[in-house]
Formats: sequence, C-alpha cells, structure tokens
Amino acid sequence: METRPYFVFGDLLANSLAGALVGMIMAALFGPSWNMIVAMFVGMALGMIISMFIAFPMGAFFGAMEVMLPVMTTGMVAGMVVSMAAAMEPVGLGRGAELGLYSGLGTMAACYAANVWIRKGASQWTS
Repeated sequence: METRPYFVFGDLLANSLAGALVGMIMAALFGPSWNMIVAMFVGMALGMIISMFIAFPMGAFFGAMEVMLPVMTTGMVAGMVVSMAAAMEPVGLGRGAELGLYSGLGTMAACYAANVWIRKGASQWTS
C-alpha cells in the first residue's frame, strides 16, 4: 500500500465514502423485524456490491488494487455492523452513516497494519 499523502488521502476518502454510503443504505433497508444472522449475511453481500460503485471510480485515481481491497472490506464490515445494529433497534440514516464511517476508518487502519506486518515478515517467508 502506498504511504505518499496523495494515496493515503485517496484511501481515506474512498473508505469514508464507501462506509457512509453502505451504512446509510443498510440503515434504510434493515429494521428490527430482521433476524440478526440473516441481516448480517445479506448486509455483507449488499455492502460488497454497493462498495464496488465507490471502488471502481476511485481506483482510476488512486490505484485499482490499493483501493479495491480496503473498500470492498469496508463494504463487508459496514454492511454487517449496520445491518446487525438495525436488526436490534431502529437506526437512523445519520447513525448508519456514522457507524459505516467508523467501520471504514477501522478497516483501513487494519489493512495498513496488516500490510506493515506482512512486509516485515516477507523476507523470511520468501527466502
């Protein structure tokens, strides 16, 4: 993953947009009448599909693989988190966007941390 400010900003923007958009849509689609497990799986699948519409245009500016992996993971995580929260109690659009944003930022941080850990051990694993 890139560490230059332009690309880090692009990752932040793409993950924030994807998380907030997926969160809002999941908050609108799911409610307390849904079973939590079913809502989680459906939210995960829908989150991945919805986040592709953010990943493809952002990939043209910030690199396809560098954007695709964290944004698709953000869609999965935000879809699961917000749909499960909405299955427990009603979640407004603003709260859904907030939960999605936090999911996106957390997912991006986890992807950067995994990248550091993998690169640190790559010389041992490949030789």
